[in-house]
Amino acid sequence: MTAPDPHSASAAEAPATDPFAPSTRAVRVFAGIGLLLLAFAYGAFLVIVLDQAYSGAGTSGPLVGVARWSMGLSAIAGLLALCLPDAAVSPAARRGAVATQYVLAFAGPVLAAVDVT
Repeated sequence: MTAPDPHSASAAEAPATDPFAPSTRAVRVFAGIGLLLLAFAYGAFLVIVLDQAYSGAGTSGPLVGVARWSMGLSAIAGLLALCLPDAAVSPAARRGAVATQYVLAFAGPVLAAVDVT
């Protein structure tokens, strides 16, 4: 028996995996934690908007709607990363969805705080 040739076509077709990439389970845990943090981000959003309403002109500015959409899209990205099966989503896409989830979740309160009327 001879050893397989590393330069053959079958060895070249094998996908290269990153040995330092987190497992799918770890990424799903981070997606779940992101959904919990989204609840706190939404609470901070409400506090900011109510403070602006009572201390300002009584109305919210145009960025409040964008902030609300940002947090809604964060929830969708987190649920997709958490619930979709392994066959439907590549690990890189799942990691990207979790990163997007966190960015959108924290963008909501920031956009509401920046919004001045």
